[in-house]
Amino acid sequence: MASEPKKLIVLISKGCHDRAQSANQSKAISWLNSRNVPYVLVDGNDTNQLDIRNELFDNSGVRGNYPQFFFEHRDGSLSYFNFDKLEGLNETSGLPPHILAQHPEVETWDKVFGTVVKSFE
Repeated sequence: MASEPKKLIVLISKGCHDRAQSANQSKAISWLNSRNVPYVLVDGNDTNQLDIRNELFDNSGVRGNYPQFFFEHRDGSLSYFNFDKLEGLNETSGLPPHILAQHPEVETWDKVFGTVVKSFE
């Protein structure tokens, strides 16, 4: 999974009134943009995107909690992860290189997002 290209889908809700979820959505988008990670944004509040939202909810098993993140693999399968994992990746990426070298099992931003592509074309 780590070396194969994958697309990133970010599920948010522009109509989210929960302060923590709204803040997490903003942080996530900011981190992705600042690192130039390509992604597809799905607005769970957009009536034109309800089918994809429901498909993503079915995949994650989590409804009405934003943001949610999915890797779409070339075969069409999806892998879900939540904001806590994204935040953890953001934090571990700040570790000194010698610490990361001593602990190759630690997931970092580059390891997880290094193979994200805009499209499979």
